[in-house]
Amino acid sequence: MRLAILVALLPISAFADGRVDAALDQHILPNLAHLTDSTAALAASEDCAPIEEWAQASDAWQAVSHLRFGPTEVDNRGFKLAYWPDPRGATPKALNTLLGDAAPAVADASVAGRGFYAMEFLLFDPAYAASDARCALVQALADDAHATASATVQDWNDRYSDLLRDPTNATYQSETEALQELYKALQTGLEFASDIRIGRPLGTYDSPRATRAEMRRSGRSLHNVVVSLSSLQQLAQALASEDPELTAEIDAAFGTALARADEIAQIDGGTDFSLVDQPQNRLKLEVLQQSIDSIRDLSAMKLGPQLGVSAGFNSLDGD
Repeated sequence: MRLAILVALLPISAFADGRVDAALDQHILPNLAHLTDSTAALAASEDCAPIEEWAQASDAWQAVSHLRFGPTEVDNRGFKLAYWPDPRGATPKALNTLLGDAAPAVADASVAGRGFYAMEFLLFDPAYAASDARCALVQALADDAHATASATVQDWNDRYSDLLRDPTNATYQSETEALQELYKALQTGLEFASDIRIGRPLGTYDSPRATRAEMRRSGRSLHNVVVSLSSLQQLAQALASEDPELTAEIDAAFGTALARADEIAQIDGGTDFSLVDQPQNRLKLEVLQQSIDSIRDLSAMKLGPQLGVSAGFNSLDGD
């Protein structure tokens, strides 16, 4: 009886939801640490074309790009690291300004000229020939990306992760609200992969838009989808960790999508999505998109109800 009374009197935070802890400890915080480490390596490179370091840092960003809340939103950090899509072609204009005689400091520049996508232009677009000015800007952008990533990760470590772990604060007032935030991040990431990363270059059957593919200059359009899906699978596993049967079902759905991506990688034009111009092969990309949508549907039908949440409004709504 005494034990029962003691348990009843323990603060709610003592029974923090293990799925929140799993999401933080197995997915969010390790991937954020990798973002810090990889941007540090990028900033430390003395190469004027640090392609490998840029690729590693870009991958690290893709693995956390669905965390569109909290520290990523502060001071436009997410946009400073990754300004895409860029429907108005602002990035080349911003880069030209930064390469000009009266260039502002990178920290004062437009977000369109900063981050991993701006660096891709400099490293892979023939319009930006090797020069001392380009080399200096690559270094400045690398330093800026590391500073932004470090501030984001420090904010998570020092403040934000505790808000999710102990949701008795003004940001999250219950375990359900914390779980909803994480579930929303999962669904937003899947939506972005399907509707934006794949949907933009697919366009329509009569009007495909291959030049709208993400990071097509470096041939990483498909790769980014794979990195993102693999990371989102981690998050889904954490959220479904109390239900082994649902976890297996989720893993199977992600496995199907990743297998479809592997098939596309073997096709000419698959890595940069230029295959959308080939009627027979664009179908394979549509099938991949459908596989991702199936994961979204599974999550909405089974994972959301198990968590007691719904996706609700997300940062893509209204775009």
